[in-house]
Amino acid sequence: MSPKGRASLAVLGAAVLFGTSGTSKALLIPDVAPISVAALRLVVGAAGLVLFVRWIGRTDQFKALLRRPIIWGMGAAVAGYQGMFFIALGRTGIAVGTLVCLGSAPLMAGLLGWLVREGAPGWLWAGVTAIAVTGLAMLTLGSEIAPDPVGILAALGAAACYAGYTVFGARLARDGFDSSAVMAAPFAIAAVLLLPFLLIGGTWWVSGDGLVIALWLGLAATTGAYILFGKGLTLLQPGHIATLTLAEPVVATMLGVFVLAEAISVQGWIGCVLVILALALLGVMENRRIDAKVSA
Repeated sequence: MSPKGRASLAVLGAAVLFGTSGTSKALLIPDVAPISVAALRLVVGAAGLVLFVRWIGRTDQFKALLRRPIIWGMGAAVAGYQGMFFIALGRTGIAVGTLVCLGSAPLMAGLLGWLVREGAPGWLWAGVTAIAVTGLAMLTLGSEIAPDPVGILAALGAAACYAGYTVFGARLARDGFDSSAVMAAPFAIAAVLLLPFLLIGGTWWVSGDGLVIALWLGLAATTGAYILFGKGLTLLQPGHIATLTLAEPVVATMLGVFVLAEAISVQGWIGCVLVILALALLGVMENRRIDAKVSA
């Protein structure tokens, strides 16, 4: 298998792990404040990432990255994503919250890339965006859970944060920094930012369910997932990564429907298909752009 093929599998594996986050919280600790869960996830996950970076001998890069202002911005984005993502899930449901967040993130990454002069998305991208927005609207209105404006805004805010640390993380990885160090540095900062919310959120995490959620969300769905995710930053283009991360909302939707018995109407399923189609088209467009550059 080619290096890009292995990187694609790594990102796909990360997306599957990401997709379990909302359901695992709903099953084990449904009444715990989302921001407290996000704080625990970051503290445990960041510790795991830092230990991994030390194990592979990239501590020098980790320290160098902490001296870069962009890393602190990425750290704030990571913290914002974690907090707003769980707030969105709590107010909109697992399926809708995850799909709105992850469906919007690649589109926001395209806008961010344009703003930081990575290239204008173009009219084809605008058309695909229109399809995705239509699908998201149908999905939200098609859910039998009443649409919650605050939850939708939280999901969109989480998407913006996700796009931010992905775009700048890819830039740093391509500048020669190890992808694991690029992930560990902002996550360590985010863990410090959210630590007060864990400390004031009670001692729920010392229970049996709290320990399980800490190990799963922290070590599996954060440390392990972002080590895998980082493997794609250097080799894969944003459109390719966006297509692969569609596994997250798909996994989250299936878990929400079949495990938590969340209901989505026919209109909502059509919206889901439109979102997947639009983001798949984004991936195809990106791959064609890469092929055109190679042939030129």
